[in-house]
Amino acid sequence: MKYFTSLIFVLTLLLFNSCSGISMLGGGQKSDLYSEKFLADVQLVKESYRKGESKKALTLLQQMNQEILLPTEKGFRRNLIGVIYFSEGNFEQAVFNFDQALATSRLDDSLTSQIYLNLAGSYFKLGFNEKAYASIISGKPEFLQDKEREKYFKLRFKLAQELGNENDIIYSLINFLGPKSTINELKSNSYYETMLSKYLRLSSSEKIKILEEFEESGFLLVGYLAYIEAEKYYYSGSKGEANDVLYWVKKHFGQHQEVITLVDNFTNRVENYARLEINNIGVVLPLSGKNKVYGERALLGIDSALKKYQEDNGGTSLPYKLFVKDSEASGVVGAHAVKELIDKQFVSVVIGGLFSSESLEEYREARSKGVIFISLSQVYLPRQEKDHLLIEIPGSIESQVAELFTDQMINHFGKRSAIIYPENSKGKAYVDEFWRVAKTKGVEINNVMSFRDEKIKDFRDPVSKLLGLKYTRMRQEEYDLMQEVYDLEKRRSIRRVQVLKPDVDFDWVFVPVKPLNAQQIIPSFTYFDVSSKLPIIGDASWRSNSLSRASEKFRNIYFVGDDVTNISSQFTQWFYNKYNQPPRLIELRGHDSVVVLKNILSDLNVTNRNDLDILLRSRKEVYGLTGKWSQDEGVWLKKLIGHHLKRGKIIKVRDEIAAKTMDN
Repeated sequence: MKYFTSLIFVLTLLLFNSCSGISMLGGGQKSDLYSEKFLADVQLVKESYRKGESKKALTLLQQMNQEILLPTEKGFRRNLIGVIYFSEGNFEQAVFNFDQALATSRLDDSLTSQIYLNLAGSYFKLGFNEKAYASIISGKPEFLQDKEREKYFKLRFKLAQELGNENDIIYSLINFLGPKSTINELKSNSYYETMLSKYLRLSSSEKIKILEEFEESGFLLVGYLAYIEAEKYYYSGSKGEANDVLYWVKKHFGQHQEVITLVDNFTNRVENYARLEINNIGVVLPLSGKNKVYGERALLGIDSALKKYQEDNGGTSLPYKLFVKDSEASGVVGAHAVKELIDKQFVSVVIGGLFSSESLEEYREARSKGVIFISLSQVYLPRQEKDHLLIEIPGSIESQVAELFTDQMINHFGKRSAIIYPENSKGKAYVDEFWRVAKTKGVEINNVMSFRDEKIKDFRDPVSKLLGLKYTRMRQEEYDLMQEVYDLEKRRSIRRVQVLKPDVDFDWVFVPVKPLNAQQIIPSFTYFDVSSKLPIIGDASWRSNSLSRASEKFRNIYFVGDDVTNISSQFTQWFYNKYNQPPRLIELRGHDSVVVLKNILSDLNVTNRNDLDILLRSRKEVYGLTGKWSQDEGVWLKKLIGHHLKRGKIIKVRDEIAAKTMDN
């Protein structure tokens, strides 16, 4: 329905904005195609329609003396009549008039192309997809204005999809996305994933054919697709073909700096692959400034892993040589430190990113140089901007969302979801991945709400919006009825804060925020009379003492995180004996980074980054102290599990499900 509303809007634009534009296009001069009197008459039609007087506008068009009209004027007139009928839902009459318009419009290519688009839209509305498709491919989109051209290819894609024309699906989507000017704008478009998935299924020869077809288009998208293809060629061993494609990209798409930067970074990475010392390991941590104490704790965890290995192997040390640099709690400084470690010490791996504010810049630098980056915190980037060179020790956003949408979790919590998230890089990464995976799993997302400032303490406003309590105009009848009941109550509870009942059309809600914010958000649901049985699910940070204590009153709260049973009591006791303190979260992550590192590099005999990269791409699994990572479409996902915070205890969701099954 939303699509058809947009289509009607485009068609009626002809009356509001495009009449003079059409008259000035075509094969001849304006005076050759449209007379001044006709343009004046059209202006009257346009003014009537703008006032909402569609019948008057239609009458004015029908009263025109066709005997004195020029051929293109006749086509123009019929087209406007068809537009009015379309806007009124009379699609049969719209089709008739668009057909009549085509008989005399051929001298004006812009008008003719617009008529074919209008005709296709009318047939599509009637459900005649084959006729609609035949109409739309008869038009020439190069003669349409930008907005009309966008609608043209969107409709052409829809029709090609309905008719199963795979080649035209890709052709239409590339043309639709082609005008996008940045890679981020491309990837954030809802049609990008569809286009990319269909493109990647093509054979190499089919891909090259499509790229060559759009060689002169200048589309950023085509240059980016060619870059992706060059990467695939290179990593499959076809280095000559990869270099040819990269040269082609620079030659035909040099005006797009983003693509050229990708090509240059990839070329530099390839050139530097030989400069590698497999056992040289870089470590970048905040060892001065406000986060110094945390950097030192992470370094203690790294040291503990080296000592543990030595003790377990009869005094034999790991062969690694560590080069430690201070990030000064700055992503910019940290990224520069990563660059120096790669350029001067030829490290094969960098351990860093203790805080997410540093991890993003450090990972980007490591990736541009083709070096493995083991991050001690999450990296807040969209999935498509991550690759096999990144391993996130706590488990990535993608890892958490993947567990949320396992069959077990969906069956347990339900297929109707909601999400409330902060408007920052973390929140955006969560909601994008949440939305992407939900669609693939057939889970409905019935409510989405964000909040701007993560430092706010009163979350009643965003929660009330999530619950439909801010849209009283839409629920006016219900509001009036409940207000009447409320006014008749003799006893009014002081706690009652709204008249309307909350509109909870979801089975569970995901709230990826810090524990402190969680303790401020969760009570807001109770405040608005939401049942305490509604599952509220958070991220791994909810494994906290403060939330554990609060779980006495917040009954149905969950989180997705590590399976801590992987960490043996023997290790905990060993750490305590060695350092006179139990290992906390930061120490565990530092320790685990070395365990993962060893698992990756163990018995690895490579002398250049190219071989290291290829071997890492081919790895299916990586093991650490806190769990297992599996590679999924070039991204490492950690196996996490759901937990229930219940009366101060942490219970695995799978254990609850098993117990419930036994009871039944």
